[in-house]
Amino acid sequence: MKLFNFKTGLPLNYFQTDRQVEIPETFNQKEVRAFWVSNVVNIDLPPATNPEYKAKVLEMFDTAVNFNINTIFFQVRTTSDAFYKSKLNPYSRYLVEKEGQEPPFDILDFVLDEAKKRNIEIHAWCNPYRVSMQKDLTKAQYLETCDDLNFAKQHPEFVIVDKNGGLILNPAKKEVKDFIIESMLEILENYKDIAGIHFDDYFYPYAGLSESDNDLADYEASGKKVSLDQFRRDQITEVIKRLNEEIKSKFSGKRFGVSPFGIWKNQASDPAGSNTDPKCSESYSNQYADSVLWIKEGYIDYIIPQLYWDFGHVLAPFADLAVWWADIVKGTNCDLYIGHGAYRLGSEGGYENPLEVVNQLKFANQFETVKGNVFFTYKTFIDQAGSKAGMELVQKLLNERKG
Repeated sequence: MKLFNFKTGLPLNYFQTDRQVEIPETFNQKEVRAFWVSNVVNIDLPPATNPEYKAKVLEMFDTAVNFNINTIFFQVRTTSDAFYKSKLNPYSRYLVEKEGQEPPFDILDFVLDEAKKRNIEIHAWCNPYRVSMQKDLTKAQYLETCDDLNFAKQHPEFVIVDKNGGLILNPAKKEVKDFIIESMLEILENYKDIAGIHFDDYFYPYAGLSESDNDLADYEASGKKVSLDQFRRDQITEVIKRLNEEIKSKFSGKRFGVSPFGIWKNQASDPAGSNTDPKCSESYSNQYADSVLWIKEGYIDYIIPQLYWDFGHVLAPFADLAVWWADIVKGTNCDLYIGHGAYRLGSEGGYENPLEVVNQLKFANQFETVKGNVFFTYKTFIDQAGSKAGMELVQKLLNERKG
């Protein structure tokens, strides 16, 4: 079936070509059907101190079953914190009223128990570096609000600042790398039913680092044997590689994967890049995430590129990116799951079409290397506003063949 613009009726073509995008009439159901549950700033769930918290979690699982979802990426580390019992990280300020306060029960244990009843896999979604979401406080002011157990508060010398005032752990510090890896392994050690560890797209910050509080001293100390950009990529890759090795050696069968920003490089900067506009941001150069290297070297078990653009996007059309990612994982042991921006359903542009995500699913799943689909974010599944019509179509499609 050829695709046409929902509003104008004009053909939807691959980027800067006259070749029209076509999708199969039938849907190829894949093994993994998942959504992310965002706990940062309580996007998807209330704090555990809310008396309705357990009911909301049960509603989440009921929704998953109704949509034939079999995997959940549940956020357990949002800002140098924990949604689980930890000797290394304090309970999150988004879980309790004040960071470090003990919740009324073991949240992650409850989630895992309910998941097991429904044969749903839970992956521990962790943001490895982010320290703060608040941008209106100085570093010292924000760290003062943190619990004494918080690694960032204990070691302000390991915290750097982005151009918007956000705080992250300095990826160039050995102590930071060791701490992140230790924190991930603690989760797997204490929660045997966790299926694996999942990193999102926040490595070096999207905003870039500040001019005054950054990693340049670490780069100078390294001897500047490579470019600054490559130095930063090396810091991130070291954590990815080491964590993968630790998981494989200590926790057989547990999986490790990453969900990067959906564009690695554009063709304009590298012939191996995607057919996207040169103006598009690149995770390789901005977050310093060399996801293609991780795929080729076997440092990750799966990858979930965030392909949140629609088929008609003027800079980064969905089809071009889905084709690129389906090709890049060929001949590797890295499973590809497509990240869908379901939360955009109903918003201006291509996502005004209720069929946008359904069409994405049909298109992406025609490729053998695509092993699953992941939706951002859970609250979209229960939204009664703009995304409702589109999500009802998604629900119908995912339930065509149970399995």
